[in-house]
Amino acid sequence: MEDKYIERLVEVEQRSKSNTKRLDDADKRLDTLEKNTAILEKMDYRMGNVESNVEKINRKLDEKSKEKGMKWDKLIDYLFYAILAYALFKLGIK
Repeated sequence: MEDKYIERLVEVEQRSKSNTKRLDDADKRLDTLEKNTAILEKMDYRMGNVESNVEKINRKLDEKSKEKGMKWDKLIDYLFYAILAYALFKLGIK
């Protein structure tokens, strides 16, 4: 009967060692996952900042391109009126 208890005790001890090893491995994986989660949160925050900055840059570029377009439009208007005034002057209409 004592042999059964000894066998049972050995089995329990082996199971305990196996469970301890699996728990240690699970703790290591959990630590790694927590570190990765923290890194991903930081990256998400930074990417949000990058996206907002890119949007600001795009808005500024759009404004600048509109301003340049307006400058050319004004130049064309001045040239048109200058040519029209010259033509009217040559035709004798003052």
